[in-house]
Amino acid sequence: MENLINTRAFESLKRVMTHWGFNDTEAAIYALLALSRKQMTAKDLAEIIGRAYSSVVNELNKLIRYGLVERSKTNKCYEYSAVIDLIQILRRERAMVRRLLTEVKECLDKIDMENEEFKEHLEEAIEYLGKLDMEV
Repeated sequence: MENLINTRAFESLKRVMTHWGFNDTEAAIYALLALSRKQMTAKDLAEIIGRAYSSVVNELNKLIRYGLVERSKTNKCYEYSAVIDLIQILRRERAMVRRLLTEVKECLDKIDMENEEFKEHLEEAIEYLGKLDMEV
């Protein structure tokens, strides 16, 4: 793999992906595609990262659903590439967190919760995320 990409960058990007909740295989696939700057087949990816072909195909399909990988058909097989618009990925993640926190707040507003400190911090977090959206 050292011939393809800088190992340290690969490991660092994998850590970012696992921090976001992706498993090791998903993280390795995304990092490899993002740093290789070329499309790759599932077979190539499986060989390089040392995972089973079927596992790589399953994880690629998840990454496609998350909007992190794109698939195109060339000749007789599919090739994959990473969506590398990191700002858009971060915006989407931030929006998801804001929606989930808002959902928690709405649920708490319907019940008589006595933890006002938590509710204040929750509202503060929602407001903070909203301000970040407006800075764009």
